[in-house]
Parts: sequence; C-alpha cells; structure tokens
Amino acid sequence: MIINHELQSMTREQWLKAYNKLNNSYKRTMIFRIGAEAGFFSEYNNMVLALLYCLKYKIKFVIYSKDANFSLEKGWNDFFESFGAEASGEYNTIYNLRPYQIVQTPKRNYLTKFYKLISGANYFTQDLWDFHRNSKFSEEIFDLPSLGMHNASILDATQIIIKNIWVYSSQSRIIIEKLKLNIHLKDNYVGMHIRSGDKFLESELFNIDQYISAASELRNIKDAFVLTDDYTVIEMLKDKYPEWNFQTLCDESERGYFHHEFIKLTKLQKYEQHLNLFASMDICAGANKFIGTYSSNPGMYMGMRIGEEKCKCLDYDSWLIW
Repeated sequence: MIINHELQSMTREQWLKAYNKLNNSYKRTMIFRIGAEAGFFSEYNNMVLALLYCLKYKIKFVIYSKDANFSLEKGWNDFFESFGAEASGEYNTIYNLRPYQIVQTPKRNYLTKFYKLISGANYFTQDLWDFHRNSKFSEEIFDLPSLGMHNASILDATQIIIKNIWVYSSQSRIIIEKLKLNIHLKDNYVGMHIRSGDKFLESELFNIDQYISAASELRNIKDAFVLTDDYTVIEMLKDKYPEWNFQTLCDESERGYFHHEFIKLTKLQKYEQHLNLFASMDICAGANKFIGTYSSNPGMYMGMRIGEEKCKCLDYDSWLIW
C-alpha cells in the first residue's frame, strides 16, 4: 500500500472529518445493524467489512445499535465513541437483520420496503451481506486518498478504519486501563487466543503444544498473554511449560464459553465481560506476534487490526473472509 506520509500523521478528528464528508456525500444509504444476534467480534468484523464495502461502492454507511445484544443501555456508545451517522428507528429490530434470520413472507417484504422508505435507506443489513462476506471482496483494492488509502489492500484498509473507530468512551477506557494493570509482561511477548467452550462445534480446536511450537519461533521470548475463556487452558500451559510466564485476564472460575449460558447473563454482567475481552484484545494487539486461528472471529479481527505480518494462525496461512 502507498500512503501519503502527510496523511499518516492525521489525527482521529481529522480522519473522522474526512470520512464523514465522504460518507455524507453518497446518495444511496445503508443502515447496518450491529449486535443483531452473534458474538461481539462476529458483529464487529462484519460491520467493518460492510463499512468498507460502502466506501468502495459509494454508499452512505449508518449504524443501528440501540438494541445491540452487547448493549448495556446505549448500544455502540456503551463502549466506544461515535464515528459517524447513527439510526434510531426501532423497526430495525425486526426488519434489519442478518439474511439467515429472515423468514420471507409477503407482509414482511412489504413492511421492510415501507421502513426503508420512511428511513431513507436503500439497503438494510441483509441486502449487502453476501457482497461484503464474499471472498472476492477480500481481493479488492481501495483508493480513498482523503482517508489515507491509496492502492490499499483490504487489510491495509481495515487497519486504518479500526485505528479510527476502535476508540473507547471515557468510562470504558478507565475500566479497560485498570484491567490491563493486572498483567505483568516483559516488553517482548506473544499473544495467544486459545479457543475452548462450544467453539469445537464451529471448527477444529488446536492443542496447546501447537501454540507453544509457533511461539517458540520467536527466540528469547518466554512471556505470553493468553486470551481464553477456560482457565483449564492456563493450568495446562503452566504445568507443561513452567519456563514460560503465562498471563491472562481469564478468571479461575471460568471453564469455557457456552453461548446458551452467556445469553442468560444480566446486561451488566455482559458489559463487564466485554470490557475484559476488549482489554485482552488490546494486549494481544501489542504483542510481538499474535498466535491464533483465522477461523475464529477474534483471530479474523486481529488480522484486520494488526495485519498478517504480525499474526501466526494455525488453521490458515493467510487471512480470509470465511
């Protein structure tokens, strides 16, 4: 990617001003609903891809997050600062969905068209889903000089977007920084995401030896931050590799993530768990190398945030839209 060096020094405020000027200039509009039904990083990754698709094809991007499944009370703004246009119509809860959530009926089709008309939207989430979730989209080149992108690959582009929209609200930032203070690592360390819980239903799980083998390629590093939802993983690592310093924000009481249990938590409990997750992701992003899987949403996100050169994933050699 070729980036204008003057643009590399843009502040977030300057970037957002340029982004919103461009976004607001488009005549067609999409309302993307984040927090429809999946885990946070599935929702977030798709939002970034949809935003990038809209930039590529000159469609105004608007988010709806009022009833997000990760929300405490303010949707996106429970965790992050605003970055652009936001929608408020509660009809989005029923008519703005991922495509596989929808059962088509004549009445539903009519009402969906009606709510698009009154909202001024040309597209809801379901309408463009198959375009930004398409592997062909990952091969696109993005030429948006005002946003610091010139002949940019998709991962070059996502890094710029994430840098400017992954910005915590003041309340969230305070809590996340306090969580990070619990971690004590040397300047050089590896970050690992080791899947557990119900993730075996989605794809292959890799054993801890494969993670340590990959980490050992970085000589003289014996510090690792481990993102996991199962403290059993930490116990196994410490027992088998006592020469390593393993750190985690996973509590000893956590023994694997199971979605049917997570959805029963209170909004406050979910909020706290997400802050812990975000702190963990920040720590992983600061590592010399991230080791995980691209088939997991945190791994997919990490490739989008820090790029392939800082990632070593055990399932695929390259980042992909899957």
